[in-house]
Amino acid sequence: MTAARLLVVGGYSEEERWQTPRLPRAGEPAYATAFERRPGGKAFHQAVAAAHTGVATGLIAAIGDDTIDPSGLPLNVVARWQVVSGVRTGRTALVVDPKGQVMSVLSSGANDRLDAGFIAAQSDLFEGAKVLLVSTEANIDAVAATLEMAGEKRILRVLDPGPLPPGLSVREFASTDVLLLDVYEFARVCGRFLSIDITAQAVTSMDDTTINALARRLCAGTVVVSLDKSCLVSHGADRHGDESELYRVPTCGSGDVFKGTLAARLVDVPCFREALVAACAAAG
Repeated sequence: MTAARLLVVGGYSEEERWQTPRLPRAGEPAYATAFERRPGGKAFHQAVAAAHTGVATGLIAAIGDDTIDPSGLPLNVVARWQVVSGVRTGRTALVVDPKGQVMSVLSSGANDRLDAGFIAAQSDLFEGAKVLLVSTEANIDAVAATLEMAGEKRILRVLDPGPLPPGLSVREFASTDVLLLDVYEFARVCGRFLSIDITAQAVTSMDDTTINALARRLCAGTVVVSLDKSCLVSHGADRHGDESELYRVPTCGSGDVFKGTLAARLVDVPCFREALVAACAAAG
């Protein structure tokens, strides 16, 4: 395999997915119509989505020593697993209804032990990479160190901070070139870091100028806010090939397929908008 041009760092978990006729109410038992167990976690799904675009991809994540086999990666993914002794691999429980609505619970397990030293030791994956995609399901100190390492090597840094772990701080945003937020995450980080108490519904009713003003206070780089039916792009000093500093595309991008595809497209495409539109289409 050729050198990885995209590096994905973050969480791995074994997913247990229950399909139910509807999401259960609090305290209500529910029968599942289907059940499956499969490899998952943000970093895993994002690396798979990126690899499906044809981009050679590196993946760094942590697993426990509980005989979990993280299988199912495409051939153009080079995976480096930090095996943490005495700790279980991460687990994710998902309850999904026929409309695609999801209830999820994550047990971090080995993800909390992902070590910055282990990541730094995978220097060959950094050497060939043009883009880094990091998710915060892993140890937040390792995430911060990874962003700093990539910055030193002039790698474009894309951060997926959901679901906003307690340890997330402005240091991660300050070390990010492209910040990806859905409308709920955007509302929450405005509350946490800007002390502005707003709801996701309030964000969807804001004009672009107002959202842009908040985005510029959160991150000096590019901020992508996935709204109900569109994506708003707020560029900082670097427009990444775009003509406009602020614009929307009329499709909504969200989820790991969107993020993995966007990071992969940013490896080669001449402008950010082209990568974003391709990512929205892949996730649609």
